[in-house]
Order: sequence, then C-alpha cells, then structure tokens
Amino acid sequence: MAELRRLLVDPARLEDLRSDEQLLPLDQEEGHYLRRVLRKRVGDSVALIDGRGHLWHAQLVRGQALRLSDDVENPRDQEPMPSPKLGLAVALVRRGTDDWLRMATELGVDVFQPLHADRCTSQAELRPKRWQTVVREATEQCERLWKPELRVACPLEHWDPGPSVRIGFAVSRAAARQRLDEWLLKSQDPLETWLVVGPEGGWTETEVDRALNKGWEPVAMGQTILRTSTAAVRAAVSLVSWRSLSS
Repeated sequence: MAELRRLLVDPARLEDLRSDEQLLPLDQEEGHYLRRVLRKRVGDSVALIDGRGHLWHAQLVRGQALRLSDDVENPRDQEPMPSPKLGLAVALVRRGTDDWLRMATELGVDVFQPLHADRCTSQAELRPKRWQTVVREATEQCERLWKPELRVACPLEHWDPGPSVRIGFAVSRAAARQRLDEWLLKSQDPLETWLVVGPEGGWTETEVDRALNKGWEPVAMGQTILRTSTAAVRAAVSLVSWRSLSS
C-alpha cells in the first residue's frame, strides 16, 4: 500500500483538538494544497505530522477541515528524535540557500543556522519566511517525522550553539589539520555535532583566529574548492553518514 501524502501542522493546533471531534480546521494555504495541488476530494485520506516525531491518519471533510482517524493522544506512528543532534551553520550567499536547505532536510540534518560572515556579499539573500517554507515542504516530501529547526540568522562572532557540543570549522585544505570524515570518526561521544561552512570568498584571518580561540576544530572537505551551497550539502552527507554508522 502506497504511503499517504503528508501535511505538516503546528503541534499546538493538534494539542487544541477536542478528543470527541478530532476535527482540524485548515487554513487557506493548506486547503489549496490538498484540493488543488494534491487533488484530494472529501473522504480522501492524508497523513498528518507535527514535526515532533508523530504521525496520524486523517480524512478530508467539507473541503476545509481534516478529521483524524486516530486518537490525537495515540499517534499511528512515532519515533524519538535522532541522536546525536546534527547542526549545519552556513554563511549567507546570494543564491543557493533554498537548494542546500532542501537537500540537507531530506538527508536528515536537525538544526540550521544561517550566518553573517565578513565576506558575505552585500546581495546575500535573507528570506527566513521562504526558507521556513522550503524546510516544511522538504520535511513533508521526504517523509521524515522530525522537522529541522531553522534558527534566526546572526553574525558569526555572536553565534553560540550552547554547551556540550563539538564544532567543525570548514577551511581550505592547506589550513585544515584533518579531513572532515576523520574528525567525525575520532570521537565516539554522543555530543551534538556542528559543521560551520563559510562564504564564497572564504573566512577572514580574524574569523579563523576567533574560531580557533573558541575551540572549534578546522577541517577540510576535499581537494577542491567548493561553492558554499555545495559545501553545505557535502557537510550534510558526511554528518548523517557518520551518525548512521555510529548509532
């Protein structure tokens, strides 16, 4: 039996459902997506996900609402958040953010942090609403139950991912002490793990010094110079592959 097409909704909306009705009103965008894009009719089934590891089946009713087939307190499917958490911090670029966000979501990265760096172009795009849509749609499409967190863009020098994390700082092969894959494999501790990817023009000396002083570890991702969006996808592949092997 084919998987049902999925719709991601805010967990708070599901928490507000009355158990006797199990009826979820749809907003205009959701109704358009189900009726016009997916061509769903009254009585057709879809899968609801909350982006927090839960899935329910539901049926379209009256065109602008879904009735859950499962009790809201008892999802049809659920899974714990993947561990360790994987983060990708990437400098803003003029074009390509949509692409790397979509691919990294599909691959399984858990947190995204857009960064302002010294050599970011003045035309670098900053479209947080658009990016939230990209992440939401990619989550629905790839059938993962956990929606990645997209954080607010901030300057590199002000970024603090929190305690008990390890951070790889992507630099040129000449400046790196080790390759990314070697760095990932050398630690078996289940720590939240981040990769930081720089702008097209590279990091400034000040940024590199600041990163080293914070204890971030310089790593290289290959023998060629990658565009920022390419490097972000390369980093995502390595992070998720490492977690899969170490779990």
